Amino acid sequence: MRLKKEDQKNFQLFLFFISLLLIALLAVSNWKIEAKRKDLKKEIENLTSQLQILKKRNEELKEAISKAKSESYWEEKAREEGYLKEGEEAIVIKKMEEEKKKKPETIWQRIINFFQK
Repeated sequence: MRLKKEDQKNFQLFLFFISLLLIALLAVSNWKIEAKRKDLKKEIENLTSQLQILKKRNEELKEAISKAKSESYWEEKAREEGYLKEGEEAIVIKKMEEEKKKKPETIWQRIINFFQK
């Protein structure tokens, strides 16, 4: 039993639209996957840069820890806090007081000051 030419033509048209729909679905899916891949790539770059920053910070902290273990570090910190070794004396240097700014004298104040002298 053969299909009529019209039925065969309709069947081919149906297969064409199904194929077209399948291609469209695959294209949309591919586009979404590509967008997700792009976002993930940016996130990887961001995390890589953060990792580099954290590695650098880790090295700085390791250096600070090794420095903190030394005797000279603690002596320096104690001196910053104002502690002295035995036999040492602290010297305090005071800032000189600034001259008080005088307000310009009025004529009446000058006359009074003249007679008070």
